[in-house]
Amino acid sequence: MGGPTNGGRSKALDALRESDDLYRVVLSNVSDAVFLTDDEGRFTFVCPNVDVIFGFVPDEVHAMQEIRHLLGESLFDRAKLAAEGEIRNIEREITSKSGASRTILAHIKKVSIGGGTVLYACRDVTERKAAEKEAHNARLELNHASRLALIGELVASIVHEVKQPLTSVSANAEAGIRLLSSDEKPDRVTTLREILTDVCDQSRHAEAVIERLRTLARKQAFEVEMLDVNEVLSELARLVRGEAQRRGISLHLDLGTLGLTVSADRVCLRQIMLNLILNAMDAVDQMDQEKLVFLRTRSKAEMVEIMVSDTGPGISPEHAPRIFDAFFTTKQEGLGLGLTLARSLAEAQRGRVSIVDTGGRGATFSVTLPAQAGPSRNGELR
Repeated sequence: MGGPTNGGRSKALDALRESDDLYRVVLSNVSDAVFLTDDEGRFTFVCPNVDVIFGFVPDEVHAMQEIRHLLGESLFDRAKLAAEGEIRNIEREITSKSGASRTILAHIKKVSIGGGTVLYACRDVTERKAAEKEAHNARLELNHASRLALIGELVASIVHEVKQPLTSVSANAEAGIRLLSSDEKPDRVTTLREILTDVCDQSRHAEAVIERLRTLARKQAFEVEMLDVNEVLSELARLVRGEAQRRGISLHLDLGTLGLTVSADRVCLRQIMLNLILNAMDAVDQMDQEKLVFLRTRSKAEMVEIMVSDTGPGISPEHAPRIFDAFFTTKQEGLGLGLTLARSLAEAQRGRVSIVDTGGRGATFSVTLPAQAGPSRNGELR
């Protein structure tokens, strides 16, 4: 019986040796460094490939006696480890034998292996952290470039929006100079008063536009108030009257019933409508036939709708999907920001700007804003 028993024991020893060899081979070839310590942090096992990360051979690590000399003090909370059984993703900066700084990610687990009670699996994430830092810096650069692009758009918007009232100021000033040089009009004092009043209005409007653009950039609240839509349109019609006459354009108002009141920011509403009105005037300005622009208002399902129509060439089907895109324009000298800004301002007032299908007869833009109950008086062009 001694033979078979010894043979079985021999096979068990061979299997154990093979298992031990496999264990050593695996630990020697994995990239992680594995340690075991007792409750006091004294080494009970050091993996053979510890030098790959730390530069120290196993005997040098054993000579350190305690894990704190390799990974630093206060690596983990022992009470937390006892309660949870393991602690993941502990990041620690260490210095290798060569003096190089390495970033280590440690996974610590409560075990009971021989005399060891704490298992440490350490992974070198230095290259990964460097790649993350590089990617972070790249994102910062991209964000910076995006901010510069936004600033560029904002500057372009300011140029575009302020150019309109300043053009009117310049045109009125030139008209005033011509009037002073002429002896044909005895009532020129009255006319000059109207011109200078318009200059003041347009200058104040330019100032208000800049202030609203700054408000948009700072994301501050708008100055919301109850506004009579017809009154706002009548005021705008008076402002653009001189420009319309200069271009030979007839501006017609078909204002709805009394009480068309909305809750909105006055300057923003004025800017929305001014953009659409001037856009319509630009459209008909290139036509040889009669140049007409229509402003209409009406109540529509708890909303107030304002429509701006023109007798221009209309909007081609291929251009319609992009008409509100920033910097898209069909004008030779346009910036492509008027409609974009009008839509953004309308949405900020809980409204909407859209194109109305007119069957190829000119173009019609619709502005809808939530209706508010309140006193109103019908505006008229004077």
